[in-house]
Amino acid sequence: MLNKIICVSLNVLVILETSTPENISLIRDIELVNLSEELFNKSSYELFRHLTIKYQGQTNSKNFTDVAPERLLYVSPRIPWTVTTKSFMKLLDNYELDTYKPEIITKEKELEENEFISNLIKADVILHVMNFLSLKGFFKNDLETYKNTLKEIWFHLYSRSKGINGSSGFEHVFIGERKPRKGITGLHNWISFSSGESLNAINYFGFSRNMEFVDQMAILETYFTYNKKRKMSTIFIGTTPELEIALYTLCFFTRPNKRCNVSFTKEKFSIQTYVLQNNETRSVASAFPVIGKR
Repeated sequence: MLNKIICVSLNVLVILETSTPENISLIRDIELVNLSEELFNKSSYELFRHLTIKYQGQTNSKNFTDVAPERLLYVSPRIPWTVTTKSFMKLLDNYELDTYKPEIITKEKELEENEFISNLIKADVILHVMNFLSLKGFFKNDLETYKNTLKEIWFHLYSRSKGINGSSGFEHVFIGERKPRKGITGLHNWISFSSGESLNAINYFGFSRNMEFVDQMAILETYFTYNKKRKMSTIFIGTTPELEIALYTLCFFTRPNKRCNVSFTKEKFSIQTYVLQNNETRSVASAFPVIGKR
């Protein structure tokens, strides 16, 4: 089935032609809700137990004032980083933040990307999602296909500015990127956020909404400045990279460019994904959690 989708996110107008399995409309919301609950139950939450979150004051886009004199996140030096998270953290300094500068992927960076994907594919939550998607006809049911699929949708380089291949789904969602005269875009990950705070690049201003799930993880709609440029971003807190990628990948395929209804511990929220298509290649343009109506 060939669909034309008009996407007005990311400060651009993109007309997407996406090819999807004929049975995508048969994937019911309840299946995605049940699967997301299974992902929650399969996940580890040791990281969250070694975090201190200081929410402080509430703010919003109409009154963007600093009501948080302290940092948002304090990470214990004894936090038990998982193997996947350690390989994730190797990638955080691999990318050129400016979208108008091309990415140079060296052999070392390529090896680090491949190491991360290899670790992802060993995670129960990733295998659970990829098996589900393969049964629904999105791709073949084998590990090599899973790895190639994750590589393509998350790490394939594409352009956001002037035809320059300076962006990827992984960089945008998990690290953030800088657009000329518009400041930072993306950045929906708590580990990157905490790193930015420790480097004094991020100044947390406060939050507007939050959800916590039985002292195991949280979602926060946060306001901050990045190198003094204002930004609002919704992030998971305390989650592993594999849980976030599992959820985003699930919704990228089953609810592209739409709200994807999911839940943890029967608390409902959504995942919003945007798809960028370049010839035959479909990549993540953005992905993030959404609390309530927006």
